[in-house]
Amino acid sequence: MSDRKKPLIIFDLDETLIHSRQEPLGRDADYVLERLHVYFRPNAVELILAASKNHEIAVWSAGSPLYVDSIVSQIFPAHLEPLFIWNREHCSAKFEISYLQTMFSKDLHKMRDFGYDLKNTLIIEDDPLKIRDFGANAIIVSQYFGEEGDDELSGLVQFIEGLNGHGEDVRDIGLNWKTKILPRTAS
Repeated sequence: MSDRKKPLIIFDLDETLIHSRQEPLGRDADYVLERLHVYFRPNAVELILAASKNHEIAVWSAGSPLYVDSIVSQIFPAHLEPLFIWNREHCSAKFEISYLQTMFSKDLHKMRDFGYDLKNTLIIEDDPLKIRDFGANAIIVSQYFGEEGDDELSGLVQFIEGLNGHGEDVRDIGLNWKTKILPRTAS
């Protein structure tokens, strides 16, 4: 059992909170890192802020160290300090013959080093393969490829705001988060 009071929400970056590419889309990028044009997903910053109200927050991406640190410095509000910012060096690399590529998975058991266990750890991720052993701890979002009209995170902001952040077992609430969103009222 964890000695922490607030659950932990871990954010993936690529195709979850941002999309980066060498060729620009038909609009200005939110950030340019060397030759990469980085587009922030609509409501990504709002989601980070909503999660930080009642949860510890962290970042875990399969990107390179420089890339991950640079993106986090741009998308996270200056007053928010993630508990940790991890990159591919913290992932478990395994060659997947069926995909003919190396997959970088995220072992959530590593959260014990920070005083967390699986009862109070959620990860927001676009790729179920990266967290396949921890599906009960996952909030799977659709992949983001820079679409301006993407609204996936607006519902997730509402869902995260509805979590009280204390004393509950977070497993199994993530997989079906879309069915647990309260309808928005017209303003």
